[in-house]
Formats: sequence, structure tokens, C-alpha cells
Amino acid sequence: MSLLLAFLGFLGFIVGLVLIVIGLIKKKKMKGGLVLGISVVIFIVGFILTPVDGTESGKQADTHEKVETVTKPKEETPEEKAAREAKEAEEKALAEQKAKEEAEVRAKAEAEAKAKAERIAKLEALKINGSGDTATKKFKLEKGFVIVDATHQGSSNFAVKLLDANANMIKLVVNEIGNYTGKKIYAVPTGEYQYEVTASGPWTINMSQEIPAEVAPEGKVTGTGDSVVFMNISKGAKTVAFTHDGSRNFVVKANDSVLLANEIGTYSGSKVQKVEDTSIYYFDITADGNWSMTFE
Repeated sequence: MSLLLAFLGFLGFIVGLVLIVIGLIKKKKMKGGLVLGISVVIFIVGFILTPVDGTESGKQADTHEKVETVTKPKEETPEEKAAREAKEAEEKALAEQKAKEEAEVRAKAEAEAKAKAERIAKLEALKINGSGDTATKKFKLEKGFVIVDATHQGSSNFAVKLLDANANMIKLVVNEIGNYTGKKIYAVPTGEYQYEVTASGPWTINMSQEIPAEVAPEGKVTGTGDSVVFMNISKGAKTVAFTHDGSRNFVVKANDSVLLANEIGTYSGSKVQKVEDTSIYYFDITADGNWSMTFE
């Protein structure tokens, strides 16, 4: 504002001088003197109000120093620095632990998915179907048990022979007449096998080498026709009782090695059986009617 007044005063001073000169030339009375006087007053006032450079610079310096004082960060104390570094280390450790856990979860999920895919592929490879007399494709079995779930639609003989890689017959798995639906189980060493099927109609054979989810507790189980049972039995002397209401063979074999029953027609009886170890045992039951088996 002071600079503006000084400028206006100076400008008015110039105008006043010009008016005075014009008045002298034209010999007329002009108002140049009045303008000149007023301009001088305005100029003096503006000049007085204009701050000295040093003072203004000082004020600017003071203002700058104040700004710097306000914006300058506070220096950490050793305790604050140690606390900050400890917190940062803790946060880093937590982030690393979280990343590790997430990686483990992903790895576990991938492993489970891979195992599931391999299991499904293996089960699919152990599914065979056809119609009439057939030499099946070859398939691989691991050492252990094999559960066979077989069906046949026909009026003549239905026989399933298990052959090894050298065409030697290992086991007559099924030997029935007419329609058939049943399960069998047997033990095999690791190797390549195939079936020779005799049939008069369409048939299916589905295999598995896994313990099923349904494992019976020690006690009584019942069923109809050819069946496979897995039972959890404790060691010791057991009383084993059987019933059968069919008209043909009734055979019960444990772990493909211990013959527990071998009867024809209806049957009801019991025997003592020593169980060496507490474990899950599997039973192959051949029957043409309703049957029951009790361990106690």
C-alpha cells in the first residue's frame, strides 16, 4: 500500500510540473501548483510508510525461520528409536509368518488336489466293462488287497479269472450262473494283471485297493449275497457266530488266509477264533442268501 501511495505521489508530481509548464507557456492560470502540492504530500506519505529493506528482510528471515522451526522434524531419542525398530521388526516377523502360513496352506491344498486327482485316475484305470467272453485290458495292482465289485446280465455262466503277466491263473474271483451283483476281495503281490471273463451278456468290474470309509466296529454285521466286510477287531479269544439262509455255498474267509466258515445251504453256528493283533480285518463272504457275522 505504501509503495502504491509513493508511486501515485510521484505520478502526480510529474503531472503538476507539466500543468505548470503549460500554464507558463499559454500564460494562463492552471491548477498545476495545486496538483503538485497534493502529489508531494502523497509521495512523502508513501515514502514514510515504505519499510526499510533491512527491516523487511529481517521480517522475512524471521518468518522463514519460524516456518523452518515448525516444519523441522523432531529428532528421536535412543529409546524412541529402539522402540520403533522393535515394532518394525515385529511387524516384519508377523508378515513373514503370515506369508509362510499362506504358502503352507497353498502347498497343502495343492498336494491334496494332486493326491485326489491321482486317486481318481487310479480308480478309473481299475474300471473295466464289456459284453460276453472277453480278455480284458491289462492293469497294475499294488501289493495288498483288491476289492472287486462285479455285475453281470445274462442267463449263462459268469466267470472271472485273474491272470498274471505270464497268463497264469491266480484266482477264480467269480463263478456264478445268470445275473450277478456282488463283491469279492483277495490279496495280490505287486504286478501286472488282466481278467479272462466268461459271460453271456454285459458285465462290469470295478476295483479298489483302499480301505472303505465304512469300517464296522467289533460286533454284528449283516448282508445279502457275496459281500466284503471290514471290521476293527481287538486282539484276544473271540466267539464268532454265523447265520445263512441260502441254498448254496456259504464261505467266510478272513484276510484271504483264514477260513472261518465253509458250509452249504442254511447255517447257524459259532466257533472260537484267536485274534493276534488289534487291527482292521477284511472278510470275503460268499453267499446266495441273507447272512450275519458276529465277533464278541
